[in-house]
Amino acid sequence: MKLIKLSIVLVAVLALTVPAWSGNVPEFDTVGLDSANVFAINNPIQYGQVIFNNILPDGSLLNNRSDFRFGFYGPYDLREEFLTGAGLELPDPCFGFFVKPGQEGGYESALTDTWNEAEYEWKIILQMKPESDLNVNIYDCVKKHNEFADWEEFEQTGRYRAPWGQLFFTPAQNPTITVKAWPGDLATPGFVDPFFMDARTLPGLAITALDEALYTSKALWSEGIVMVMPETGVANSKGETMYNLKQGDIMQVKIYVNPNPTDIFYGQDNVTLKYIGIVGTYFFTGINGSV
Repeated sequence: MKLIKLSIVLVAVLALTVPAWSGNVPEFDTVGLDSANVFAINNPIQYGQVIFNNILPDGSLLNNRSDFRFGFYGPYDLREEFLTGAGLELPDPCFGFFVKPGQEGGYESALTDTWNEAEYEWKIILQMKPESDLNVNIYDCVKKHNEFADWEEFEQTGRYRAPWGQLFFTPAQNPTITVKAWPGDLATPGFVDPFFMDARTLPGLAITALDEALYTSKALWSEGIVMVMPETGVANSKGETMYNLKQGDIMQVKIYVNPNPTDIFYGQDNVTLKYIGIVGTYFFTGINGSV
């Protein structure tokens, strides 16, 4: 009887402690103010829940304090930014009718046109310590050449139709993605050099390095790549020592567009990091990015 009573007490204690163990929430990070990301504000059923439920102890919203473009962070003095040599940013043919807060007109992106090549780069700071794998989501705009306004002229990278009508797919004519983790202000001790992130293939979950890894994009759909959550002391697939990621660490995403038979558009908001974060592990700026 005493054993039964003790078991009941232990179960009750465990039940009371569950909330302390379950402080894990979905989080997303982008370049600039996360709550103003064009793909986030136009998808409230997912992103809206994150924006309005991830609340700091002072009552402010975490994703309203996420603009790290104007300071420098970590031992390498990095900041959030979007860089490209593809060309000037102009109204995007897929998403240009969506307007960001504080932006005149619609969403803008830079074009890499058919059979040309260019590189795009995003640096994004993690606002929470991840306790899960991280997704890098790429919101694509892939069109047939010079068909900016026609709804019926979408395409897939690496695919073309021969004059006799047959469709071909050439893997080498697809973009490549490279992702590296850089130490931030609160980096795990020993994490002083950047390392490449590994990805899990879907399906199969085989491990591959995100070092100029080919991927295919199509139309206006997003492509999701699952990145392995690094563990301190474990080697990645390139033999580099990895470290636990923490809030404040910087993720560098590079996309290189190989010469291919499509027009491809990317802008600042097109890449998003998604993961489950540990409650209480925050990294944030002043309100709306102010110091």
